[in-house]
Amino acid sequence: MTNLITLLRRNLLPQLNVGSVSWAMHRITGVALAIYLLPHFVTINSARGGPAAFDEALGWYAGPLIAATEYLLVLAVAFHAFNGLRVIAVDFFDLSHTQKALFWGVMAACAAVLLGASFVFLPRMLAPA
Repeated sequence: MTNLITLLRRNLLPQLNVGSVSWAMHRITGVALAIYLLPHFVTINSARGGPAAFDEALGWYAGPLIAATEYLLVLAVAFHAFNGLRVIAVDFFDLSHTQKALFWGVMAACAAVLLGASFVFLPRMLAPA
């Protein structure tokens, strides 16, 4: 176990910087959003069965656990969108020298979304099931 930790520290930590962390987070949120699309499409497709089938499908999304996942979804979308704008700024406007400031701008924008979304999602998460 000690050798594994030493190996990870030697190979992973020197590569931890703003660019690599934002790259990893962008990929993780992208995969999470792609995974989200499957139940989204299934739910939307249930509308083809009529209003009763659609209401039944939407009934699965009524609990506080789903509200928490929707909250995380909003944060994933916010980070993915803001970081995508950061990548565009770095690539097309030659702002690679401001990567750190742009990353913290992305994080500040995500914190603003987190705060705003809290007013919508926290009451739903804390409501009795």
